[in-house]
Amino acid sequence: MNHTPNNHFDASAEGLKNLRKLTRQYGRYSKNAVGLGHVIGGGLLFLSAYLVDHNQPGKFGRLLLGVAPFGWIYCKEWLREHYYQFCGKVEQRKKVWENPLQVLLTGITASISLAASGFAIYILLKNFSWELLLGSLVYVAVLLAIPFIVWRYLRAPYEFIVGVALFLFSAILLGGTLLPGARDVFVWGFLFVRYFMALAEIVALVMIPVGLVQHLEFLKLRRKMRRVSKEAA
Repeated sequence: MNHTPNNHFDASAEGLKNLRKLTRQYGRYSKNAVGLGHVIGGGLLFLSAYLVDHNQPGKFGRLLLGVAPFGWIYCKEWLREHYYQFCGKVEQRKKVWENPLQVLLTGITASISLAASGFAIYILLKNFSWELLLGSLVYVAVLLAIPFIVWRYLRAPYEFIVGVALFLFSAILLGGTLLPGARDVFVWGFLFVRYFMALAEIVALVMIPVGLVQHLEFLKLRRKMRRVSKEAA
């Protein structure tokens, strides 16, 4: 009996191995590898901190900075679904610890959001005014949206700290500074967010270059996948 290896079979096996590797690399961009989404989020964090600390933007500028994190979420999800998953959606396999960790992070965020919302309501009842009521409603609405955003959209490494910092900052800007006199009500929250923003800036220093590297790796991956597609055709 001839046991000489079949060259065609070896080539096919190697081709399947390479295809599985490409599929795993491609699947990373469905969740953990965010690419330009990391770059945009980290850049927005530094831009917001700089503008508030140095330029003191007016009411319209604060409004733009306040809604910018929602724009970031939209951009990075659009990139994920329509750019990085250009061949269709391939889910990255979940690790055992991922869901418990996400539940823990969401629970911590929910606790902070509820505590801050309760404090805002207490201040509102103590110093009621219609202007303060409007600012407090916006403030609380953004805070209560953060746990959902964490669970649904901030599932990649680095995104949790940077994302939470951006949305806490958004709550302060939209609810605490748009109305005359409302900023003083949220001064403690503002200070907390500034310290948290400082931590997030350290994370963003890593997040931005990681996003750039992921994007460059994606460009190489896309070229390989297109070459394989042409060879298969």
